[in-house]
Amino acid sequence: MYRRGVSSRTRKLVIGGAAAALLGSALAVGTGMSQAAESGASSGNINALVPALGFSPGNPNATADRVGPTGVKVPGRCPPTQAQVNAQVALKNASFPSGTDLESRIQRFEKTLSAIQDLKCPASSTTLLGRLNSLTALRANANRDNILRGLGLNETPADKAAAGSGDAAANGATGNAGASSGNINALVPALGFSPGNPNATADRVGPTGVKVPGRCPPTQAQVNAQVALKNASFPSGTDLESRIQRFEKTLSAIQDLKCPASSTTLLGRLNSLTALRANANRDNILRGLGLNETPAG
Repeated sequence: MYRRGVSSRTRKLVIGGAAAALLGSALAVGTGMSQAAESGASSGNINALVPALGFSPGNPNATADRVGPTGVKVPGRCPPTQAQVNAQVALKNASFPSGTDLESRIQRFEKTLSAIQDLKCPASSTTLLGRLNSLTALRANANRDNILRGLGLNETPADKAAAGSGDAAANGATGNAGASSGNINALVPALGFSPGNPNATADRVGPTGVKVPGRCPPTQAQVNAQVALKNASFPSGTDLESRIQRFEKTLSAIQDLKCPASSTTLLGRLNSLTALRANANRDNILRGLGLNETPAG
């Protein structure tokens, strides 16, 4: 009887221990899943998900303003560094959208702009607002799904337009051909924003965040043709003054076509070039830039 009693108690202890072990394992798995699900923006992936600011960080000790990438003055300490913005995004958001659908893209830009404002810098110290506007414009575009399939994770139609013309410039410019040759297409800077609708009667928000005529900017081809028409020769050099002249002549052509500079990103990019005139390190900076690339992008 005694031995059977011991055996019975032993069996209960073993069964109880096994149940506890199973419960502990389940809790561990559940906790691990919960932690993985809730880590969200705190993971290392945040650095790959936050859009690039599009402009060089400010000097944290600056007391004077500087010209931002959209052509308006911003505090000289702005924008923050990309790392600072990434950290602020992670701090504010338990999760951060990672999808390639339109609304996920828009939310990434909106949350990043909110983080920049938390860090006491204006949206105009980055190119984010103009790029966001080119995304929100797709909401009314029936072809948006096809357009999105051709874009990288945080690429926008505004980025695509600028990159396309920039690639052409990098691949096609040779010698000092002048504006009368086919090389004009490779020498004129990209406008940085999608062309307007020539039949539009209402305004739309341009790449710098201000309203512009809905028909603006002209197409890149129209601007290139106007540049060729106005200029017997067009600078093709990689020196600072040649770069500046290309932007100035392109802006002049856009104004001839009755569109404001704010319907493109040219003025902000030009300002980042003219700022190099006072920079003793400008030659080294220029060596790292493509033909029509600027410190602002």
